[in-house]
Amino acid sequence: MVVMENYFKNLRAKIGHDEIIMSGVAGILFNEDRTAVLLQKRSDSSQDVWGIPGGMIPLNDTNSSAIIREFKEEMNLDVKPVSLWGVQSDFHIEFPSGDKAQIIGTLLEVEKIGGSLVVDGDETTDAEFVPLNPVPTMYNTQHQYWIDQVAAGNRGFFKN
Repeated sequence: MVVMENYFKNLRAKIGHDEIIMSGVAGILFNEDRTAVLLQKRSDSSQDVWGIPGGMIPLNDTNSSAIIREFKEEMNLDVKPVSLWGVQSDFHIEFPSGDKAQIIGTLLEVEKIGGSLVVDGDETTDAEFVPLNPVPTMYNTQHQYWIDQVAAGNRGFFKN
């Protein structure tokens, strides 16, 4: 999303790599019998690990519209948010660029309402329904915490 990229480029030009607070959203899409969730292989990880579809929330956007956009852009799926799983606010990351951020992340459950699974090949290199037992290995600690909560059925978590 160009608007968001420009926002962060302008911000980083002013503050450098200093840590900032960013808001993110991710979406859990279950298979029919709720034993697996749609996960993605990300282009920004060289490891054989999974990520929960999602992304950062740009200015003047919402959790709901951001997750709808991310599923469409990355996997060609039309989804609608149906419930809140939880929020995590203690995740700190340093990106490969050296930029640092504290991510306030919201995890939503989504329902597929259209589209067919086609990965974008840019941010997402593969996507498939991955069983929750055993719990899959995720690409960062925030996603690992979230998938652990989903696998345990812990709705309404708040980790600060």
